Amino acid sequence: MSYNNANGSYKQFHRSESMPSTIQRLVEMLDHVEERVELLREHASALESERDALLQIISTVKSHKDLEHISEGEKEEIEITTERLLNRTLTVEVNVSTPRNEFQEKALNNVNKLYDELLVTLRSDLSHSKQILQQYINACLSDCKGLFNQKFQAAILECTADDQKRIRKRLEALMQSLPNV
Repeated sequence: MSYNNANGSYKQFHRSESMPSTIQRLVEMLDHVEERVELLREHASALESERDALLQIISTVKSHKDLEHISEGEKEEIEITTERLLNRTLTVEVNVSTPRNEFQEKALNNVNKLYDELLVTLRSDLSHSKQILQQYINACLSDCKGLFNQKFQAAILECTADDQKRIRKRLEALMQSLPNV
């Protein structure tokens, strides 16, 4: 029952009138929360990608071949700075979990293995590695123009849509961090 202020009388609660509006408000609230959750996930994923890109740049600087051609003092200063930046970057932990089934988990592990192998070859053969990296990026694109790595494409297609986006962004960030050859 509710109190009616106009004439001071009680009036009976009408379920058929108020419940649909209450349900509608709750549904609208949940829709709004869902939009905000997706925005939160996007921002967190962007931060995660930024952290990965920074770690990759620091790694590239630490292993850059030009370090062999500078004085010991300059080399030591660069090493101290990169180590400080590496430690500060590693203090940032961002994690966006993506629900995966067994096959998607296996596919993601395969993609990560191929990515890690690429990082190893980057240190020894930058030019060839950039070609492989471009093929990996092409494998992630729906309108692929150019060569793509079939093994990588097969693995990436079995990943979740969130993983596919995240991996593509990671590959693109890696490509942008590499020096032109």
